[in-house]
Amino acid sequence: MKTMVFIAALTLLASCSQNQRNTTASSLVTSDEIYQEVQDIADQFFAHRPMQGFNHTMTLEQAYHWQDRFAEYVRPTMGPVIGYKTGGHDPGPGFPTFPPEGIRGLMLEGMMLPSGTAITLDQTRRGFLEADFAFRVGSVDINHAQSDMELLAGLDAIVPFAEIPDPYYEAGTRSINGTIVANMGSRMSFVGEPLMIEATPAMMDKINTFTFAVHDENGVEVDTGTMATWYKPLDVVRWLRDHVHTSGKLLQPGQLLSLGNIGIIRQLHEKSPRGPAYQSNAFILSYYGLSDTPVSVTININRQQE
Repeated sequence: MKTMVFIAALTLLASCSQNQRNTTASSLVTSDEIYQEVQDIADQFFAHRPMQGFNHTMTLEQAYHWQDRFAEYVRPTMGPVIGYKTGGHDPGPGFPTFPPEGIRGLMLEGMMLPSGTAITLDQTRRGFLEADFAFRVGSVDINHAQSDMELLAGLDAIVPFAEIPDPYYEAGTRSINGTIVANMGSRMSFVGEPLMIEATPAMMDKINTFTFAVHDENGVEVDTGTMATWYKPLDVVRWLRDHVHTSGKLLQPGQLLSLGNIGIIRQLHEKSPRGPAYQSNAFILSYYGLSDTPVSVTININRQQE
């Protein structure tokens, strides 16, 4: 009964929100014209062309509505939404094209690749290797969980997770709303074998304090870190869950929740303003301390086609 009441409340919220969305940010631009721009951005992204700016003054809620339309447009080739991602919750300085409180993106089925998949450099233009952390939703009860332990009980697995975003925009045109609408430039995500979990104080402590590292194909350590100095995973789950609710949606069992980067990022391409290009042929992310043995996810880089 509690879940049915909750769904009804979300439906009412979504209905009210839709009424607001029908009023465009500018009386000079129609919804059809904005949707055409969204389609153009999607076409540019998947054709590896620079994405045009999204120069509209609107609320964040309206921008997330157009993100949904982006996903709707690419669904025939990229498949349905199978989860959500977020960023901007780490203790470092905020990213100028993220909302200050964090950003939400959609995880599409066609972007998901198994651990060990090999990519080539020509599959991205501004792509970078990013170590992340993800959970899998286990129960709809997560939607009305109150305590951290209740949130944890609504999750059934930790998923080793890394990704390659590709924020390829026309120079000087990237904005907060444009980043939202273009789904954060999300191109490829890589998943390892899920680690099944239970809601216990011991697991809660492990989640907050585990360590992680990235190694190359020769076992050489690239970088290390600990979640204890990064973000509290369940705080981010709560933020992401609540943010999904603002769009009138519920989290569903089986969906993935990527909580954002954990501090290890390496560029794929030369002449990046973010640093030198990664020269190794594998990016192997491992989590330590969550189970008796490490769990990992691997991105391989095929340089034979360079």
